[in-house]
Amino acid sequence: MSPAPTNRKAADQLADVRARIKVLEAEEAELREGFIAGTLDPVGDGYTVAIETKINERIDLAEMRQRIAERIWKPYVVEKSVTYVNVRRRKQ
Repeated sequence: MSPAPTNRKAADQLADVRARIKVLEAEEAELREGFIAGTLDPVGDGYTVAIETKINERIDLAEMRQRIAERIWKPYVVEKSVTYVNVRRRKQ
């Protein structure tokens, strides 16, 4: 999906999009808390909200590295390259 035509530069458009996402995330968090607390009706006209609780297991890497010899855990470490796009306000 290409961005809507605008006179704003692409960097400014990205900042605008991220600001809108933050507003939507705050709205989502408020609704989520209402469903979890039971103060909102989970049945809508087109959708139903289901609350689930799951247990996830995670490895505490910092603790593992302190307690277990590197030669044991190091062969299982996988490195991934991640690219970040950061938006910063310009100094005027």
